[in-house]
Amino acid sequence: MELEVIGDDTGLTHVRPVGRMDVAGTETIAVRFSAAVAATGRSALIDFSGVDFIASMGIRLLITTAKAQRLKGHRMVIYGAQPAVQDVFDQSALDQVIDIVATEADARARLAG
Repeated sequence: MELEVIGDDTGLTHVRPVGRMDVAGTETIAVRFSAAVAATGRSALIDFSGVDFIASMGIRLLITTAKAQRLKGHRMVIYGAQPAVQDVFDQSALDQVIDIVATEADARARLAG
């Protein structure tokens, strides 16, 4: 699992995890993901187009990070999930905790509104 931090000149944090968010993959990026998203003091765009699998540990990381964002008055929006990952999001009702949209434009609009 890799984590790409994408440059963003709009005042948002923008990251792209790539690979499998199983136990090993999530452990590989957990600290860096939390630091890149929750510690920046900015709302975040999370590009999930490069994630082809997510397990409960990955869901937990997302929820923990989203809660940390909320405590600081910021938000996190996930976009671009592949169908299998989106199915896990739907089954776990993750959209009750984190905004999940289809495209980057939708994510930016959600954060702007």
